[in-house]
Amino acid sequence: MSLLQFISPVYLAIALTSVAGFALVLGMALPKLQKEHLQRRLAKVAIEHGGMRAMTQKKPRLSSLLAAQGNQPKLMQKLLPGFLADKSSGDAAQLSKRLKMAGIRSNSAVQTYVAIRVFGPVILGLLVLFYGTVVLGKELNFMNILFLGGGGGVVGFMLPPLVITNRIQKRQASIQAAWPDALDLMLICIESGYGIDAALMRLAEEIGMQSTELAEEISLTALELSYLQDRSQALDNLVDRTGLEQIRHVVGSLKQTEKYGTDLGRALRVHAKESRDLRLERAKQKAAALPPKLTVPMILFFLPILFVIIIAPAIIQIMYD
Repeated sequence: MSLLQFISPVYLAIALTSVAGFALVLGMALPKLQKEHLQRRLAKVAIEHGGMRAMTQKKPRLSSLLAAQGNQPKLMQKLLPGFLADKSSGDAAQLSKRLKMAGIRSNSAVQTYVAIRVFGPVILGLLVLFYGTVVLGKELNFMNILFLGGGGGVVGFMLPPLVITNRIQKRQASIQAAWPDALDLMLICIESGYGIDAALMRLAEEIGMQSTELAEEISLTALELSYLQDRSQALDNLVDRTGLEQIRHVVGSLKQTEKYGTDLGRALRVHAKESRDLRLERAKQKAAALPPKLTVPMILFFLPILFVIIIAPAIIQIMYD
């Protein structure tokens, strides 16, 4: 006797409906209940309470937040001994930059990533081998160990870089989509009499509804402008965290304004127009690439149905004549 035979179908339907309703309500309410990212919250607190004053009050946590931007290669040198540390210092710096572009800025980000690359293939290979031999009932021989364990190991080794690359591409796409509007908002703030710091603060508040990633980066930049002694370093960090050429050009104009006092409004107006033109050009490129992408789906799904519609009446007529 199974358990389902003792359960009334009515009670089972009520239970499943209740679970589905709860899941629906939870899915609709979850975005509103999610807390802001910890780094973004700390940055906004520091900005709202006056930069250096809030930095002094929350010095341990915020100092570690900003120290994470450049200390990861040094931590990697401590993690690996001897010649391995010397060899990996350049790779660790590049890896730290990629992790920051992906939005991962914790102190142990590089160490965690390296640990996943080292132990992930072994763990995933053992899990795949266990699933194949125990659950699927495969024989434990050399070929199964080679294909199951080796295949799981290869997937475990290749998966972390793919995940990081995917996160970088998604963040850059989100930032690129919102960047022209962000420049327009910043231009409005500058022409209204805001300084660069105040304009970035207001921009971080307003652009968050369109791109959370861009709002986070702007918030961190505003925080660093009030904390770092070298203000140009804070702007350079924004370029390193995003890796976008459009932002590099705007940062160059901001640094020139900081150094020589040039007209920032005129430069932002030019950059905003160029960004809108680039966004429109990317949309046109996607539209132009659509017909070749639709060729294979049309051959596989539309043409067989079209042939059936055309040929089926003739076949039916032949069969019944």
